Amino acid sequence: MEKRAFKDHVYSEVSRISKLFSNPHRLEIIDLIANGPKSVEDIATETGISIANASQHLQSLKKERLVDTHRKGTRIFYRLVSDQVYMTAKSLRDLALSISPYVQMTINEFKKESGYIDSYSLDPLMNREDLVFIDVRPEDEFESGHIPNALSIPIKDLELKINDIPKDKLIIAYCRGMFCTYADEAVQLLNQKGFKAMKLDQSVFEYQNNG
Repeated sequence: MEKRAFKDHVYSEVSRISKLFSNPHRLEIIDLIANGPKSVEDIATETGISIANASQHLQSLKKERLVDTHRKGTRIFYRLVSDQVYMTAKSLRDLALSISPYVQMTINEFKKESGYIDSYSLDPLMNREDLVFIDVRPEDEFESGHIPNALSIPIKDLELKINDIPKDKLIIAYCRGMFCTYADEAVQLLNQKGFKAMKLDQSVFEYQNNG
């Protein structure tokens, strides 16, 4: 094969696959299933799109071998084929954060409207004894993996279980990563109830893969 043709073929294939990451719904789907296998119904509910639309995105990801499936009873669940899929999406997110003022502006505006500005990254926190991690994702995601010693309190149960949380420690709430809003909701509620609470920007996947 002539070297120009070789380069054209390789770059064309890379470009074709990269188009899978150009849709905002597919990026959110990748974030979701990095936290544990999801059915098409789960994904439709979490993303606010129709089941038909969610299924179409999943089939596109499956066709290009970015996700695969397994059956549990009568339901089919989707999962990432490798860590690289999530890390590629994360790299695009990090690039957008570094070059787009609009992304950071939107994040800051959302935090301000939620009543707080600060958030934490994980590394400085791991050996501190004056704090408690709470995982506000659904229980099945907690069971798929979590930060050591974290309490599982899904956001839907937080107000009912708020007395299970020690009030004399800093509370670090986390969910599916930087763009997940469950932790924002948790921090807002906890601060209103007299706790000192902050959001962790990193996801469990990032913790398990060292950032």
